[in-house]
Amino acid sequence: MCIFSTLAATLGIASIVGASAAAADTAMIAGAIVASSVTGGISSYQQGKSQQAMYNYQAQVAEQNAKIAKDNAAMERQTGIEEARLQRMKTLRAVGSQQAAMAANGIDVTQGTPLDIIEDTSAMGELDALQIQTNYERKALSYEQQSNNYINQANTDIIAGKNAYKTGLINAASTGLNGISKTVGVSEKWLGFGAR
Repeated sequence: MCIFSTLAATLGIASIVGASAAAADTAMIAGAIVASSVTGGISSYQQGKSQQAMYNYQAQVAEQNAKIAKDNAAMERQTGIEEARLQRMKTLRAVGSQQAAMAANGIDVTQGTPLDIIEDTSAMGELDALQIQTNYERKALSYEQQSNNYINQANTDIIAGKNAYKTGLINAASTGLNGISKTVGVSEKWLGFGAR
């Protein structure tokens, strides 16, 4: 609406002053420049806002992915603890079976080679349990790294969104100033200020 009132005022001034047809044409050109500048400025501003909204959405997706990766890390750790516990139970059953079999054959399981065998079975079972837990811990750390990468991406997207918005504002201001400059140039010609 501001564009049209500016254009009407420019045309009104041209007719009041009794300007020639060329001056009226020049006034129309000035009005068109103003309209174009305002439209371009609004477009630049809207484009900046749209880009910011897109980056903010991408940041939200990355934040959600980071949360999922953190949850996966916690789940892997818990699974590792549970699997290690199950391995320890298997080891206890194996040791119990060894002790029962040796005792059934009249072998003393509290000393010598029988005790060494039972201790070795216990130690190997514990190593297996620790290896299981370590493997799940590696998976959990991988998920945590993935989560950190998503968080970094979200932060980058938020910064890019802010920059896109600021760029839109700067482009809008630049377009407006450029339009003012062109309008002044046309007005100088219209009013004859630039004539020698």
